Amino acid sequence: MHPDDRRESLIGVFLDLAHREGRPPTTSEIAREAGVAEGTIFRVFATKDALQDEAVQTAFCPAPVRRSIAAIGTDLPVRDRLVAFTTIMQRRFTEVFGLMGALGLTEPPNRGPHLACYAAGRHLRGATDAPEAGAEDCEPHQPLLDTIHQLVLGESDAFVVPARDVVHRIRLLCFSGSHPGIADGRTLTPEEIVDTVLYGVVARPPTCSTHHADHTQRKASAC
Repeated sequence: MHPDDRRESLIGVFLDLAHREGRPPTTSEIAREAGVAEGTIFRVFATKDALQDEAVQTAFCPAPVRRSIAAIGTDLPVRDRLVAFTTIMQRRFTEVFGLMGALGLTEPPNRGPHLACYAAGRHLRGATDAPEAGAEDCEPHQPLLDTIHQLVLGESDAFVVPARDVVHRIRLLCFSGSHPGIADGRTLTPEEIVDTVLYGVVARPPTCSTHHADHTQRKASAC
């Protein structure tokens, strides 16, 4: 196996085991799961800490998330677009929360804007090791935010707040509603998150047309 492929395979195994076991896996567990000798790990990574550091950087890279969001069809109804977006973000948050808990992380790793990763559509090893060209002019995660905002481009007339505010509120509720600790174990579904932002939870009085339709239906049922 090519060294780069071996590296990616071991990173994937590390992350899978961390999620499954809820703790940092041992090198013997990683080797057994990967089907390699334990010494193979240290021919790719100098130390176990180096493997863990790279696994964390890979897991937190936003480029794959942006690629998934960009694939959402803009021809879908706006609610369906937002549910698809929220599904992707909830999966992302769940994976990140789980990994941080398993590894005892109290905050995300220090990351740059990942401009090279965004361009490639995937995590690039070493992309955050040095300042990136153009990084000083780029807001953190701006490429990701630009892609998200494309989902509601041209939908301003559908909302009573700016379309970007709708996305912002969905992101906030998705974060809190997907965290088991914040949500007291009652996490929200993507549909619940989107519908709460779009339609709220207050019962609305029936309109005249709704009242007329109900009256007509009752008369028809009585016949």
